[in-house]
Amino acid sequence: MNLNLKSQIKLERIDLYVLGQFVLPFLSATGIVTGVWLGIDRFKEIAKIVSSESIPWYWGPYIMLLDIPKIILNTLPVCILLACFLAFQRLSAQAEFIAMRAAGASLLRILKPVLVFGLIGSLVCFIVSEFIYPFSEPKSKAIYARAMDKSEKEIKSFSYIKRNEEGETERIFYVKSSKPLENEYKDIVLVDFKESGPLDIYLASNASFDENKQDWDLRDLDYSFIERESMNADKSFKHNFKSDLTKFKISSKIDPRRLLSAYRDVSLLNFIELSTLINFHKSENLETSSLASIKSNFHKRFSYPGTCMILAIIGALLGLSAKRQSVNWNYILLGLIVFSFFMSQAIFNSFGDSGRMSAFMAMWMPNFFLMFIAYFIYQYKLES
Repeated sequence: MNLNLKSQIKLERIDLYVLGQFVLPFLSATGIVTGVWLGIDRFKEIAKIVSSESIPWYWGPYIMLLDIPKIILNTLPVCILLACFLAFQRLSAQAEFIAMRAAGASLLRILKPVLVFGLIGSLVCFIVSEFIYPFSEPKSKAIYARAMDKSEKEIKSFSYIKRNEEGETERIFYVKSSKPLENEYKDIVLVDFKESGPLDIYLASNASFDENKQDWDLRDLDYSFIERESMNADKSFKHNFKSDLTKFKISSKIDPRRLLSAYRDVSLLNFIELSTLINFHKSENLETSSLASIKSNFHKRFSYPGTCMILAIIGALLGLSAKRQSVNWNYILLGLIVFSFFMSQAIFNSFGDSGRMSAFMAMWMPNFFLMFIAYFIYQYKLES
């Protein structure tokens, strides 16, 4: 039994031969898809940088080099799909698969090198998204912003809603302007919902956070409150009292500098950092505008590399052909799959980031759809 399992895992000479057939189609597909992905506009921007007298000429190629990881993440699954399709089309035209089937090889056995190729693509996609892209993308944006004389967008405002274990709102917190490194926060709105007593509202011009004491030092603020009886009887929520304060302290266990990490570009965070942020929101019963995007990107770290494996199988199955055909409908089906892939990614990413669909379903639904297509094509090829 162990020997049989070892023979199934070990790549034989025929597997290495088929894997070698993927190289040229993969390079060709990468060149074509990458060229289309970059488009004319991006080349114009790089040319503008290179032609500028005030900017070193090598900045343009350097930006292009830093853009490679982003291009790989966006185009790798489709390149794998095209590579497997073209390689298996050529091998089918040479009747090599007919010989393999005549020798007793099953369809699943023929797809063994495809699974290996898809697994390699999945690992490359995961490594690039977790380790290379988070390093290259910020540098690319910084150099491009400097070359185009544009300032990078900084996080200015943030907000959160804190709830209790029953899901009831305890506090709404909003900061319009912040400098976390200097511990300076301006234009703060804080609303405290107590279990009993009035609803407290604080409007502060300046504030700082004491990490050791875990409290906010609000300065130059207006304080007002609304009585519970007034809230129930009067829908206008008229303030019963208002006073001006010079200084006031509010206790809070939520460090704003840690909270601000949730407002970064979540695509630059690895899955460990994303998991930490999700647990932080859960442990503190927090709700922020970026929570849905954080959850979606966490699931995407695993679902997107898996797409490479599924598309590799689909491409190989479409490339298999037992006989010559006057019209090869597989090319048309391949184009529809590529279109569906990009469309479904865009739609479900939007649903996941907006929170209109659960993060798990939004990120894994395209894969489930592709798996259904792969199974349908496999059964069709098995019977033909």
